[in-house]
Amino acid sequence: MSIFLEHYLKIITPYLHSNLVTPRALKQIQALSKRLPTSDSVLLECRLGNTISDVDFHTSFTHFPPNLSTHFSSNSAWQACHTFGQAWMDSASIVSKSIRNLILEFDLPQQPTNEQSIETIRPSPYLMFKPQTNIELLALIEKALVLFQRPLSPELAGKLKQCLNALPKGATLANIGVWLGRPHQAIRLTVKEIQFEQLPTYLEHVGWQDPTQAFSTYISTLSPFVDTLAIAIDIDPTVHPRLGLECFATNQFHDQTRWKCFIDHLVQTGLCTPAKRNALLAWSGFIQRSDCPELWPANLTYGDLLAETNAVSVFWRRINHIKIVYEPGQPLLAKAYLAFGHQWIHTDHVVFENQVE
Repeated sequence: MSIFLEHYLKIITPYLHSNLVTPRALKQIQALSKRLPTSDSVLLECRLGNTISDVDFHTSFTHFPPNLSTHFSSNSAWQACHTFGQAWMDSASIVSKSIRNLILEFDLPQQPTNEQSIETIRPSPYLMFKPQTNIELLALIEKALVLFQRPLSPELAGKLKQCLNALPKGATLANIGVWLGRPHQAIRLTVKEIQFEQLPTYLEHVGWQDPTQAFSTYISTLSPFVDTLAIAIDIDPTVHPRLGLECFATNQFHDQTRWKCFIDHLVQTGLCTPAKRNALLAWSGFIQRSDCPELWPANLTYGDLLAETNAVSVFWRRINHIKIVYEPGQPLLAKAYLAFGHQWIHTDHVVFENQVE
């Protein structure tokens, strides 16, 4: 029997509180998961404010699944992803040597879900880089964008080079995103390991403008609650005004204390409702086969029998990060990224790595 992502989703669905993922949003996610193969990890992007209930969907692959696009209507976005996937799987190509993960982001339909709306959905790919790649980043990005049928214009190439050259000490480019699922031609850059005090200077150097002059003051209120920071910017020949501050409160899976302090702060500042805070803090944990044996995929059970390796088949759930969306003159917006996936683990050793998007 072929295993699709819907089989994984069934296992974690009882832990998805309706305050974060409404029944309408869950129905959309379930319809999409029927068409997607299993993946290394999944992110559910949940708005934390009082009125917005949309949930977007991200799935991560370390190799390009064969026939992935056959479960969707043929369109230019899927054709571009297929072209990239063929190059990625060629071990001699520079994208194979430099790209660690392909993440597909799906902006789910606003209207009620039907098979046609899910079938025609367009993915937006993110490319996560391998650490310490020896290939020059600008050349790599230019190659990848050609594969995605988005060759760089001279103006965009100039802005991209400016953003890369301005990276402060210690900061690195985590990934690029290509908006194949949206109408504009911008690309997204996510810079990780950047310090709060480096942000204003970096943004000034790349040409971002804030007429309100409120950004530096706001980020100073976040720094006590955040251990690691990444910033997402959209660029074309300019830098778009809307920024994403990706906040990681802790790298420790079992440490909910830091998350609670941060989320309590978001509640106090009106960016998260108390009900959504409670649902977020209840999300993290593990699921074993004994919790739902009737739902456990058959191909994920044999490791439980390998006593000599102490291999246990588990599904994990955690808060990956919380993004604060900042745009000059506009209300702030907070979004939580709920991560889940399957892993074989040793009973005495569990390590999960945050995924910077």
